Amino acid sequence: MPKKICIIVPCYNEASRLAVEIYLNFLRENAEMDICFVNDGSSDGTDKVLENMQSLCPERILLLNKEQNQGKAEAVRSGIEWVLEKGWYGRVGFMDADLATPLAEVCRLAKVLETEKNTAVVIGSRIKRMGVKVSRNLWRHYMGRVFATIVSILFRLNAYDTQCGAKIFTVPVAREIFAQTFHSPWLFDVELLLRIRQRHPDYNVIVKEIPLDVWEEKGGSKIRFSHLLKMPFELCAIYRKYR
Repeated sequence: MPKKICIIVPCYNEASRLAVEIYLNFLRENAEMDICFVNDGSSDGTDKVLENMQSLCPERILLLNKEQNQGKAEAVRSGIEWVLEKGWYGRVGFMDADLATPLAEVCRLAKVLETEKNTAVVIGSRIKRMGVKVSRNLWRHYMGRVFATIVSILFRLNAYDTQCGAKIFTVPVAREIFAQTFHSPWLFDVELLLRIRQRHPDYNVIVKEIPLDVWEEKGGSKIRFSHLLKMPFELCAIYRKYR
């Protein structure tokens, strides 16, 4: 099985925030990883920025352009499905375009998946602690803890941070959990863990949650107030399906 990894990066109106040189320099120095950008129907010229970036590193950057915006969940899902069809990679994952989780940290998560026996999924976790550089907005941090508590009670999931935007999977598990669309464009991180649990009784063994050493709140969230109003209903729909 191929050992290379491909990371899906969903992009919606990210033209002014994409750190092009950071991505390019990383790819030049790290041969084990490719990146697939998914332009999720952007209207600000993100497609042109991504096309230019791909032209500078065509052998390492894949680009999937979607005409209509469908939300992060479907951008990630369609990107992973598209990459899996190529058969080039042994591991796939996703991360946020703003590099809140640095590429070096994504590599560190990938190493865990490669080296730890019986591990099929690695998820990052934003735990602020001594000796690391995890910088979070205080209000968002506390809201995240409230959300994590609700998820823990509803679904009996012991994950500390389901919503961290850095997750990596072996190809067989990715094929299972990304084959169907998700109920929510923003809460799909919860649903993908529930799908793993549904298919793998040993999910608490094959899934590893790894605290990040570096994470920085970037701002500019694409979540609107209208999305927040829908989330309780989406959470209830997920609960009815996976309880």
